[in-house]
Amino acid sequence: MKPIQYLLVGFPYSGKTTLAKELEKQLGFATINIDKLKFQKGYTHVGDDDVPDNIWDEIFEEADKLIVKYLKEGKNLANEYAWITKEWRDRARKVASNIGFETKVIYVNTPLEIVEKRWKENHTTKHRFDWPEHEFKSYIKDFEELEDEKFLLYDQSKPIDVLIKQLK
Repeated sequence: MKPIQYLLVGFPYSGKTTLAKELEKQLGFATINIDKLKFQKGYTHVGDDDVPDNIWDEIFEEADKLIVKYLKEGKNLANEYAWITKEWRDRARKVASNIGFETKVIYVNTPLEIVEKRWKENHTTKHRFDWPEHEFKSYIKDFEELEDEKFLLYDQSKPIDVLIKQLK
């Protein structure tokens, strides 16, 4: 079977990174994390708004190259950015389709109150990157639902094994 790119879609703090790590551990998926690519460019303690556009262009070019690399190596891919707009999701889909590979979406549907609670907790603990409040609220406001897009639902109320079975 040909490898597939899976876009992990959801709000910040919805559990995309946790899911990606499980897919990597249990199924050997490759992963792409845009935040890690941003951090590798030296932007570790600033919000996305403070990263210059030309650096974002470089980050997305690197992500695009990784999509191609992993799929051509025969690896399923968990691409875990918020993918809050259909335009962003379509960009990643196009990269994969241009080289003959399919993209599927896994919607990490975490209730907003849980996402906000996780963000507030992290704001105190700084366990992971701390999104500035205005950016966090902007991502929530700008999120485009998956109305006409097919997707697998992962809502964390069921064990991850339920999703894993769907991917095998």
